[in-house]
Amino acid sequence: MKNNTKEVLVPSHKLWPLFRKKLEDTLFTYTNNKIHNRCNGDLTITIEILKSMESIDIKETVILFKELGGSCDCKISANVARIWNNR
Repeated sequence: MKNNTKEVLVPSHKLWPLFRKKLEDTLFTYTNNKIHNRCNGDLTITIEILKSMESIDIKETVILFKELGGSCDCKISANVARIWNNR
């Protein structure tokens, strides 16, 4: 029997480094030695990445991210791990 238990992705989760890398690689691009942020003020990129992570509970993870200051893709990158680690 397959275990269908989904997990909330927190910064201490084993998949956090993979999620963070995918988010930052998609969110930030560099041209002419300048950083460009592709954040649209929502969680579009985050949700797409979470969808690719089969064991993650997307709804509960998004709720947690918002509680930790992650109201959009770039704020997840900037705030979630920092606030989690300072709890």
